[in-house]
Amino acid sequence: MTSLVGTHKARAKEWDIGISSTGNEQIAIMFEITEGEHAGKTRTWFGSFSDAAIDRTLDSMRHCGWDGDSLGTIDGLGANEVEIVIETEEYQGKINEKVRWVNKPASLKLKHQLTGSARDAFASKLRGKVVAHKQKYGPQPTAKPAQANARRQTEPGAHDDPGYDDIPY
Repeated sequence: MTSLVGTHKARAKEWDIGISSTGNEQIAIMFEITEGEHAGKTRTWFGSFSDAAIDRTLDSMRHCGWDGDSLGTIDGLGANEVEIVIETEEYQGKINEKVRWVNKPASLKLKHQLTGSARDAFASKLRGKVVAHKQKYGPQPTAKPAQANARRQTEPGAHDDPGYDDIPY
């Protein structure tokens, strides 16, 4: 069995609320990994509604797309793609893989983003340096489509390095 330890993009597929073996209310959400070599595989996350964990559990549910105000009806949990973090945990002498965290997908954030006229002024201010830099380095190679690289790999005489054809000599 291949390890799923790591961070994966996933989407909630099934969910329900119940009681844990320790008597606490909890939610179980089965996630399906949506990308990469593990796409289609599922793992379940358990969120607790204990005083110590309720805020994080509700955050995770909101990340998934739930926008309700009552736990009596939980619709929309599969609306958003999230990132799940799978880690190993020892329980009763066995090592198991467990969804540890449910997070919003990572995104680029700037404290102060340049937009509109401020961005135009910045571009104008540095135009000369950018043009000189381009002349110094010349045009850069563009990435080849993944399908072309995959095809090249299977052709007779293909090399394992997908950038092999890009060597400048």
